[in-house]
Amino acid sequence: MISPTTMDGCLANSPEDIVKEILVRCPVKSLLRFKCVCKNWCTLIKTPEFVQQHLKNHTPPKLLIYDNGDIDDDDDDLSITLISEEHPRRFIGMKQLFGSVDGLFFMVGEIDREVSCALWNPATREVKPLHLPIPVATIHDSPVFGFGLDPLTYDYKVVYFHMNNLCEHYASVYSCSRDLWRIFKPKIPYFTDVKHAFGTAYLNGTYYWLLIGGRHSNYTILLFDFGSEMFKEIEGPGHQSVDTNMLGLMLVDSSIAILNLNPRTVFAYDIWVMIQPGVWNKLVTFQCFFRIKSCFDSSLILATKDSQLVSYDVRTNKTRHLGFQHLGLRKDAEYDGGCGVFYYKESLVKIKRREDEDLDH
Repeated sequence: MISPTTMDGCLANSPEDIVKEILVRCPVKSLLRFKCVCKNWCTLIKTPEFVQQHLKNHTPPKLLIYDNGDIDDDDDDLSITLISEEHPRRFIGMKQLFGSVDGLFFMVGEIDREVSCALWNPATREVKPLHLPIPVATIHDSPVFGFGLDPLTYDYKVVYFHMNNLCEHYASVYSCSRDLWRIFKPKIPYFTDVKHAFGTAYLNGTYYWLLIGGRHSNYTILLFDFGSEMFKEIEGPGHQSVDTNMLGLMLVDSSIAILNLNPRTVFAYDIWVMIQPGVWNKLVTFQCFFRIKSCFDSSLILATKDSQLVSYDVRTNKTRHLGFQHLGLRKDAEYDGGCGVFYYKESLVKIKRREDEDLDH
């Protein structure tokens, strides 16, 4: 007689389970080909459970490097060209990437003098253009964007806000699962500039912006909760500590952080980490003579003077060459038409469309 424990073990090691355990460890490129092997494999690979299990695998992240062309060119000639791939892809008119969130990116640019944006999965090569639900006349107010995930509904969302000529703020949130925009009037503090993020400024269902030029202080930190779809203002480090030397936000070891120029030492930087909303702690002060491009875990991604890409761990002070060199790395992607750098995890996550019947999660 077979005991229940033995029976469970047999079922756990059934051929179907073994196949699933093998497939879930395969890279996305291989899985896309394997969908053509048989109907059962195709059905399995497309299930939400398989997509999530594959996403949770501890596979090494991929390095994504793009060239933004010459900033002196006409806006319509600018494009994002992926140069970290064997066969580079080009997205005409696009200027900036946000992400990644579960392997997805949001990109924005300008085509025919209008803001253009899209969601993109570089692993599956799926691209979905988005059309902003605001009049053309207000497009030129330079909308501020964010991209993230509502962790309760597993809905990927895009948020943006802008200010019209009357200094009134308007905002809109796009839901991938509903394929709809929701327009509303938010309470957003006055600002004159937005500092860019080194990598991503999204964490646990919330996107963060570092706004400069507030009425009552030199800066403020604004966040957007993708679950409640509400904006909130929080305090940063003491102004006597960071003042106007802030360079931008980043994600350091799963914490939102501020990169700040150290006012007392040449070529020195401070990293302030948020340990809870509005409470900050200085993590480290370090010297760096190279251009800071991005951040991943506790490592800064730097471009050396000879245009090589290296990583520098701020905790261990260890430097590692990443084996990539390009002249554009010495320039800023957003402002100088140089190269941008991201680390991301490949995924099978599908960009939602309204006609989809099942959730991707």
